[in-house]
Amino acid sequence: MEFETHRRITPNINLAPLVDVIFILVIFIVLGANFHRIQTLDVSIPVAEASGQSDPRSLVITIPVSGQLDLMGEKIDPDDLRNELRTKVADFESVLLVADQSVPVQRVVQILSDAQVAGFVSVSIATQESE
Repeated sequence: MEFETHRRITPNINLAPLVDVIFILVIFIVLGANFHRIQTLDVSIPVAEASGQSDPRSLVITIPVSGQLDLMGEKIDPDDLRNELRTKVADFESVLLVADQSVPVQRVVQILSDAQVAGFVSVSIATQESE
């Protein structure tokens, strides 16, 4: 009598899908590292060709590179700016930002955001005329 013997099947693992997943993960890691680098680039505020007179009813904020802000000749801490702007929104129609070229753009954007939250609709940035 002949008995049937079952052949033993050796397992076979396909590595192609695993390689694809790892390749996609590497792409995301590389792109994420590049986006982090892009966020820390320094940007200079340009010189504008358009010129105009500033509104005398504007609240002038002078922005130094670091330290306290100058709000109409009064030194204030950047953390207190939003509260100060809320108290002055009834007295002034707009805000005029005076900043040096070396001021980080993020600092200017934060002040623009504070002015918008305080209720100012019009915000201008003072620039130098091109020569």
